[in-house]
Amino acid sequence: MTDHKLVLNVPEELQDLRIDIFCSRKVADRTRSYFTKLASTGHIFVDGKCVKPSFKIRTGMRVEVELVAPPPIEAVPEDIKLDIVHEDDRIVIVEKPAGMVVHPAAGNYEGTLVNALLHHFGKQIGEIIDPVRPGLVHRLDKGTSGLLVVAKDERALAYLQKELKDRRIKRTYLALVWGDLAIDSGTIDLPVGRSERDRKKMTVYPRHGKHAITHYSVEKRFGLATAAKIRLETGRTHQIRVHMSHFGHPVVGDPVYGGRTTYLRRLTGKDKTTAVALLGILQRQALHAAELELPHPDDGRVLKFNSKLPDDMGSALQYLMRII
Repeated sequence: MTDHKLVLNVPEELQDLRIDIFCSRKVADRTRSYFTKLASTGHIFVDGKCVKPSFKIRTGMRVEVELVAPPPIEAVPEDIKLDIVHEDDRIVIVEKPAGMVVHPAAGNYEGTLVNALLHHFGKQIGEIIDPVRPGLVHRLDKGTSGLLVVAKDERALAYLQKELKDRRIKRTYLALVWGDLAIDSGTIDLPVGRSERDRKKMTVYPRHGKHAITHYSVEKRFGLATAAKIRLETGRTHQIRVHMSHFGHPVVGDPVYGGRTTYLRRLTGKDKTTAVALLGILQRQALHAAELELPHPDDGRVLKFNSKLPDDMGSALQYLMRII
C-alpha cells in the first residue's frame, strides 16, 4: 500500500550517485537503508521505469518514489531482559551486557539485542524499515558491554545517524590494555579496514581502509596493564581493539587481536602468573562503553548517560590493585 509519492529532480551536484544514496540526500528524514529496501521491492522509478538500488542517476532524470509501509520484520521478538537506562517517545538508551550480539547475523539468529527490543517495543520499533537492525544507530561488539542508543522511528534514526556521522554523538569507553602506555594521553589516527588475509578481522593500513581516530588517556597504571579512558571520534568496526593492538597494547582478554593467549607468550615468571589469573577473571575483552552523549531528535538538547563498570572488569582492577 502506497502512503504517498515523491517526485524528485536531479541537480548537477548529485548526479552519478546510486539511487538509494541520492534519495537519502534529498529526503532528510529517511535513511539510505529505507530507500535501498524501496528500490529492491519495486517502489522507485526513473523516467517511468523501475530501478534497482545501484542505479546511477543523471541530471534531467525524473525520479518517483513510492513511500510505502515497511514490510514485516524478519527478526523474531524474544522475551529477553533489557537493562533500560532511558526511554522516551523517540529513543531508548540500553545497557548491553557482554556476550550479547546486537543484531541477527550468520550464526546468531536468536538471543540478540534486536530480538529483545522487538519484544519490548513491538510495532513501534518494528515499523522502522530495516528488517534486521531496526533502530540501531551504532553497535557494540559481542564481547563489549555498555551504553547503546536505539531510535524508535525512522525520522529519529535518520537524525541520529547524521549526528553520528558529523561526530556530534560522543562515545567514551573504559578499557584495560596490556602493558604500560608510554604517554598519559594521545591520539591514534590510522585507517582501519578489513584484512585481506582474514576477512573476519580488521587491520590498519589496508588497501581500502577508512579514516579512523581514537583518543586515549591513562586512568591507572599497573605495570603489567593499564586502565585507560578511550574516546571514539570515528566508529569503525573493532576500531579500539585494532588501534590498541597495533601499538602493542591489545585489550586484555581480546582473543582476536592478541589480548589473550598471544600476549601470554610474551610473558614469563611472575608476570605470566599474574596475567593468567587476570584472564581467569575476564572471559571477554575488557572494554566497556561507559559514557554516551547525544543530541535529542526532538530539539537537539544534549543528553548525557553514564554506566558503572561491570563486575568482571571491576574485579580485574581490584585484583591488579592488590598485587601492585
